[in-house]
This record gives sequence, structure tokens and C-alpha cells, in this order.
Amino acid sequence: MSNQSAVHLFCAVVGWVAFAVKLRDLRRAPRNPMRQAICSTLFLASACVFCAAPAVIDGVNDLVGIPNFTAPVVYCLLVALGASCQVLLAYWRWPAEEARPIARRWTLAYAAVVVALIALFVVGEAPRERLVDFDTHYANTPYIVQFILLYLLALSVAMAVLVRMCWGWAKVAGRPWLRRGLWLIALGALAALGFGAAKLTAVAARWADTDWDWLSSRLAPALAMLGLVVSAVGYALPALGDHLSELRGRADRYRSFRALYPLWDALRRATPAIVPSTRVPWWDFELRLTRRLAEINDGRLALRAHVDPEVAEVTLRLGHEAGLTGADLQAVVDAARLKAAVAAKAANIRFPPAEAVTGHGSARGGTDGTDGIGELAWLVSVSRAFASSPVVAAALARAGGTDGTDGTDGTDGSRGAADGGDTDGSGASSSPTRSSSSAESARD
Repeated sequence: MSNQSAVHLFCAVVGWVAFAVKLRDLRRAPRNPMRQAICSTLFLASACVFCAAPAVIDGVNDLVGIPNFTAPVVYCLLVALGASCQVLLAYWRWPAEEARPIARRWTLAYAAVVVALIALFVVGEAPRERLVDFDTHYANTPYIVQFILLYLLALSVAMAVLVRMCWGWAKVAGRPWLRRGLWLIALGALAALGFGAAKLTAVAARWADTDWDWLSSRLAPALAMLGLVVSAVGYALPALGDHLSELRGRADRYRSFRALYPLWDALRRATPAIVPSTRVPWWDFELRLTRRLAEINDGRLALRAHVDPEVAEVTLRLGHEAGLTGADLQAVVDAARLKAAVAAKAANIRFPPAEAVTGHGSARGGTDGTDGIGELAWLVSVSRAFASSPVVAAALARAGGTDGTDGTDGTDGSRGAADGGDTDGSGASSSPTRSSSSAESARD
């Protein structure tokens, strides 16, 4: 088997896989004419490429015993493909009641073309078998040249209409996967239109005693196979798109789960009680993600008494200097406060409830965290800033007091007391209140 035959067979298999995908949809609604037209279009396109493989042409001709018997088979399949495309467009464009008579007219017209093709091949003479250059070899043979031109024109008309319609519909399609599918169908039809143009050009060159056979024997088959693969993907994409989006969403959530690890690990080390003793099954990813989010939030609550209000002010100033704004700035503020709180917890340092710091609002920028997707994205941003933000590191170094040196003699103290703040200095602390200006307030 030649390389060209192998490529033909591979592309045919791709088309039939797409046909199998759409056939599953057809089984759910077997009387749906639109699904019937899509399935017939994919089947016929794949059959055309399969039957056009040189190895298949040679085998069928030998089996039947008629030279070039495969030529009318392939060309009639191509005309039937054109008819199927026109029927599909009719059901795409109009309601079923209006589309049915239009589809019937197209079917009858292309059926007449098929009958004409068979008649022209029968009355013509093509005694010498040609596997890849039938069109150009018989470009000057009476009846056979008409046979060639008729199938090329019938196919080209169908593909031109398909390109125009799908191109226009893709611009206004609402569903993203449908829009992408229409673009691909239009590109596939454009490649098929190029197939017809290459064949016609090569035939016309023969009329002018010029040898441009490579257009017909090399370029045209490549365009046909490209058009089949691209169109097959386009037809299958709207049905498979939702599954692809789901897979991409799961991959994004898994990356987010891993990105949460630095923050979660620091919080569980600082407050081990946030992690229940019951293990979550490793295969239940959604439960593992939900639990990680819950444990992070529990850890944040457990560290409220160790949050240094000065860290938020310093981080805000440094973040503005670094050009951070909006959610990025707030995530850095929250990460710095949590990192300082972890260090303060390790040093047994507590802080009094902080007053609101004017001018920067809540850490979530108005997001209340009730949306699970928004909460996940937010905590991922905080975790990444917690692990690697230079602003966080600079803020902690600038604020000081996170290395365990602030405080007193090992009893619970506070930096506010050491600095003359308004605390009783006893080390005892009541349940801390939240600061509306801090990055923690919006999350608690």
C-alpha cells in the first residue's frame, strides 16, 4: 500500500469516527431530518476519500473487471455529497415543513446529475486504467471530459453555497462550540472547493497542451483529505464541545487544587485542628477540593487573633508602589496578613482587634465569597501570593514583628501592648473582631 493510500484510509477513518459520533445523536431522534442529513454528509465524504485511495481503486477495478470502474463510483459519491450538503443547508436554514420540499428539489436535481454521469461514462471510452490521473488523462476524450466537468461543477456549486452559508452563520452563532464548528465546516468546504478548482485548472491546462497534472494528482487529493478531516471535526464539535469544556473545567479545578497547597499547608501546620481525622477518598476529587477550601477558611478564622493590622497597611503601600490594583492588590494584602498571622501564631503573639483602615475597602473588592467558583479563584490568587509574591515578603520584612521577637517573655502578649497600644497587657484575649478594612474581613 502506498503512502497516499494510507493517508486516504486514515482520513476516511477520521470521517467515519465523526459519523459514529453523530450517529449516536441520530439514534436518539431517528426521524430528525437535520441529523439524518449530517450523518449522510459525513458518511458520503468519508466514502469518497476511501474509494479514491489508489489501492482501493486498483482492487475494485480488478474485482469488477472493468477498467476505471471506480471513477463513476467516486464521482457519483461526490455528487451525492453535494446533494447531502444542500439538503443539510435547507434544514439548517428553514423549518422542517419549509425545508422538506426544497431538500426534495435538490435531491432530484443531483439525482439527475448522477444519471447523466453514468450515461456519459457508459457512452465514453476510457479503456486504460488510471489510478491517480484519470481526469487529466481523459481531458480530451469525448463524453468522458463532459463526465469529468459535470461532477466537478456539481460539487463546486454545493461547496460554494456551504462556504457562504456557514461563514455567515458562524458570525452570529450564539453557542461558542457551534460557532467554532461552523467555522471548521466552512474551512472544510473551502478546501473541497479548492479541490474542484485544482481539478478544473489541470483539465483546462490539458486543453492548452500544458502539463499541470500535479494539480489534479497531488494538490487536489490533499485538499480533499484536508477538507474531510476539518469538516468532520466541525460537524462533531458542537456535540463534543460540552464534554471538552467539562474536561477543561476539571483540569482547571485540579490545577487550582494544587495551587491551594502552599496556603493550606501553612494553615494546617499553624492550626492542626482544622484538618479532620477522617480521610477523604482519593478518587473523590470534588470532595477533596471542597474540604480543602473549608479547611483553609477554618484556618483563616482560627488565626484572626494573630493578625497584625500594621501588615495590611504596609502591604497596601508596597502593592501600590509595585503597580498592583484591584483583586491582585487585595490578594497580596490577604496573603501578607495570613503569612504574618502564621508567624505570630508560632511565636504565641496576639493582636487586639484592628480599626478600619480607610481608603482600600475589603480584601475581596466587594465579592462576598458565596459563589464557589469565585471563592476558589480568589483563594488560588491568595495562595500564589502567599507562596511567591515579593510584595508579601517585603511587607513582612518592613512591618517586622513576624519573626517571634515581638511579644514578651513567652506569655501571651501583644505588639500593641509593647508599642503602647490600648490593651490590658495581660496576654488574655477575647474573641477578636473583624476589621472591615483588612483583607481578612471580607473572607470571614
